[in-house]
Amino acid sequence: MLKIILFVIGITFCLFGYLIVFKKQYGLINDFKARKKVGSQTDVDAMRVGKIELILGAGLLVLFVLLMIFT
Repeated sequence: MLKIILFVIGITFCLFGYLIVFKKQYGLINDFKARKKVGSQTDVDAMRVGKIELILGAGLLVLFVLLMIFT
């Protein structure tokens, strides 16, 4: 059960991170467009969030693979 959860969450984070960082779909971040209009956030902040999600997703997928190998 843990393996399935790690796989699903890893794929989800990787997908959102990819869409934010490489496809520049900043609308996936809650209220980003409204906060950008006000000036409290910039595209750099969105890229930071996307990179964190991408790295976290990749880490979870690596953990999933390690669990598949050693258990």
